[in-house]
Amino acid sequence: MNAEQFTNLLTETTNEPQIIRGIYHWCDRWCEKCDKTEHCTVYKTSKHLPSDNPDDFFKSLSMIFESTMNMLKEQSEKRGIDFESLKDSDFESEYDREKYRVRNDAGIALAKQYGKMVKHWLDSLKNRESVGMEIRLQNPMLADCLEVIQWYQYVFEVKLARALMAKNEEEEGQFEPYDSLGNAKLLLISIERNIGAWGYMYQIFKDDEDEILAILVCLQKLNKKVEQIFPEAHAFIRVGLDDC
Repeated sequence: MNAEQFTNLLTETTNEPQIIRGIYHWCDRWCEKCDKTEHCTVYKTSKHLPSDNPDDFFKSLSMIFESTMNMLKEQSEKRGIDFESLKDSDFESEYDREKYRVRNDAGIALAKQYGKMVKHWLDSLKNRESVGMEIRLQNPMLADCLEVIQWYQYVFEVKLARALMAKNEEEEGQFEPYDSLGNAKLLLISIERNIGAWGYMYQIFKDDEDEILAILVCLQKLNKKVEQIFPEAHAFIRVGLDDC
């Protein structure tokens, strides 16, 4: 498959009646656990990408890059933008300003702290791998909770950064909150899942109660911070994910 064929596939898939446009904007990219994949353009097109060997991954990225660049040029021409004349300097100051705001946010600091705490605990579990493996083999629920914890370990920082940047853009452009609330809603749902997973860990790993309790406290602080910044997030309906 070449870039042109991929672009045609993307167009055809987008126009399928069961597709819900934008459903992938506010998901956690955990396709294996998602029951909405039949409505998702990203999932359905990715199934057609080559994946027989490690080199296929980079071939797929190159093809998607070429297809995306062609799409950008086409859309720029329609909007009267000279795509070829755009320079990095046109965006550097704005990008640096947004990055500074996000990097110094208290919520981001909590998300980073959470990632480090999880890494420390998982590393300690690896040092006790024989014990951990024995428990997991006997307890499928524990294995599922560990999978949840590992999947979301660094998701919170990424999604919160995106939500904060979207919030700044919406406020500066005087737009109604939309993308920011979608990402914040995903954050709150993800945090809730992880609090449940760590709560189970707290019951199983009695020797780690203090460390796990500290992780739970960090998660709860992050949850409160997201609710404080995005008070309307709980009520936000993510297209295709919260209403069907």
